[in-house]
Amino acid sequence: MLYPLPIAYALVGAGWYNTTFDFDDALQLDNNTQQEFGWHIGGGVEIPLGSVATLAADLRYVFLDYNFEAVPGTGDVKDDFYIVAFGLLFNL
Repeated sequence: MLYPLPIAYALVGAGWYNTTFDFDDALQLDNNTQQEFGWHIGGGVEIPLGSVATLAADLRYVFLDYNFEAVPGTGDVKDDFYIVAFGLLFNL
């Protein structure tokens, strides 16, 4: 994280993403689990609420490369996505 201003930050990072496909037995499709490494980039703000807490929000874009071809009906599924997060941080 890089703080160009006291309340604003830019971020870049990496993550491990685990997806499980668990189908009803009547569909006769194979269940499987995929694990992928991805990275993200984004930014956010942290707004102090006095000396007790901080309100935080950020937006991240995740770059991922899942292989959805084995799942019927997912030909147009995009595997990159946005994450919007809000939080309340308590200063103890």
